[in-house]
Amino acid sequence: MARRTTTARPFSTRKPQRRASCVSLDVTVPAGSSSIARRALHSALGDDLRLYVVTIDKLRESVTFRLEVESRPLDAVIAALTRSLSQATIGAVRAKGGHHSAP
Repeated sequence: MARRTTTARPFSTRKPQRRASCVSLDVTVPAGSSSIARRALHSALGDDLRLYVVTIDKLRESVTFRLEVESRPLDAVIAALTRSLSQATIGAVRAKGGHHSAP
């Protein structure tokens, strides 16, 4: 009888990540004007930044953006935002559409 040799594959305990086709989130930054924060958003997210709505709170001197970002997993969006807008507060997050992807 011939002996059969198999190669063991590493076992991954990670579950597939849900990758949204679009992530929607609220980001609030301390600012009196939206222009600096808006430039930082465009710099951080580039062409993946699809839509945003701006609310300026003059009393609290803050600007809140409602963003929609395409083609990036949520953790990549949050990482890009925290690198570019260190004073940002990330609020509600919503994933729209999507599929499962392997780790």
